[in-house]
Amino acid sequence: MPSPTASLQLTHAACDAALQSIAIVLDDTQHTELDVLRTDFISLLSLIYAATTKLALALKPSSPTHTATLTPLKDLANHVTALSHCVRLFGQTHGSTFNQEITLAAKDVIVAVKALIRTFLDIEATPSPASTGMAGDEYMVRTGAVHEVITNIRSSLSKDNVAAVQKKLAQDHASLDDGFQEVDGMVNDQGSMDDASESDWEDDGWGELGIDSKVRMTSDELERTKKVHAILRLSTLLHKRIIKDILTIPSGQITLSSQVVENLDSLPPQSSSLVVASDELVATLYTPQNPSDISTELAAFAMVINSLQSIVQNLIHEPSLADQIQAISLQTPSTPQKDPKKWFQTCFAQIQKAIDSLSFILNTEE
Repeated sequence: MPSPTASLQLTHAACDAALQSIAIVLDDTQHTELDVLRTDFISLLSLIYAATTKLALALKPSSPTHTATLTPLKDLANHVTALSHCVRLFGQTHGSTFNQEITLAAKDVIVAVKALIRTFLDIEATPSPASTGMAGDEYMVRTGAVHEVITNIRSSLSKDNVAAVQKKLAQDHASLDDGFQEVDGMVNDQGSMDDASESDWEDDGWGELGIDSKVRMTSDELERTKKVHAILRLSTLLHKRIIKDILTIPSGQITLSSQVVENLDSLPPQSSSLVVASDELVATLYTPQNPSDISTELAAFAMVINSLQSIVQNLIHEPSLADQIQAISLQTPSTPQKDPKKWFQTCFAQIQKAIDSLSFILNTEE
C-alpha cells in the first residue's frame, strides 16, 4: 500500500504558498460584489472543514486507509489555494478594516490546516505509529482546531466594512469603560476613606509587608483625579455614541463613497489610540502623582481626541450618511432627540473644556 507522504508534502507546500500569496494585492479594477465574495469565502471554509474530516478518518493512526487520502489531500491543496485567491479579490475597494479581518481569518484557517498536515507527516515518519483512538491524540486535536477556527469564523465574520469597523470599536469600548471604572473607583475609594476613621484605613495588615493597599490622596491629587474622571466619562460616552449612531448604518441600503470608506477605516486605529491614551492617563493618577506626567499624557490624549473629532465631523457631514444617522437617532422615541451633528459637536466641546480645565490646574502648579 503506497505511503501518502508525497501527497501530504504537496498539500503542506500548498499551504505555504497560500500564506505567501495572500498578501499580494490584486488589481482593484476588478470589482466583484462583496456579497458574492463573502459567500464564496464561507463556501470554501465549508469545503475545507469537510476535507479535513475525511482526511482525519482516512489517516487514523490505528487503522489508516492510505488509498482514501488522495482525494481529501488534493481537495485541501486546491481549497487553501482558492481561499488565498478569494481573499485577494476583496482588495481595498470594500474597505481595509474588513479586508484585514478576512485576511486574518484566512491565515488562521490555513495555518491550522498546515499544522494538521505537519502532524500527519510526523506520524508517517514514525516507524510504528500508535493511537489510542481518543480525543487526546495529536491528529484529533489538530483536526478539532481546524474545525473550531472555521466554526468561529462562520459565526462571527462581519457582513461588510461598516460591521467590521463596529466590531473593532466595540472591542475597544470594553477597555475604555474599564479605564473609566478604574478612575471612578479611585474617586469613590477616597470618599470612603474620608468617611472612615484613621484606624480603619491605615491598619489593614499590608503595611507589615511594606505595601500600602489604601493610600489617601492629597486634596490636589483628588482634584486632578476628579478632572480626569470627568474627561473619561465624556470620552467613553462619545465612543459609545459613535458605535451607536454612526456605525449602525443599515447594510446595503446606501453606497458609500471612497472618502466615506476611508474615514470609516480611520476609526479603528484612532479608537485603539484612544484606549492607549486613556490607559496612560489613568496610570498617572496613582499616588504619589507627578503633575508633569499627567500634563504629558493629557496632551497626548487631547491629540487623539482632535484626530477623532476630524474623522467624526467628516462622517456626520457626509450627505450620503447624514440622513441615515438622523433616522437612527430618531428610532428611540422615549426621549426627545437632538440633532446628532449638534450632539457630537457639543460633546467634543465639553471634552475640550474639561481638558482645558485640568490643563489650567496643572499649569498653575508648575
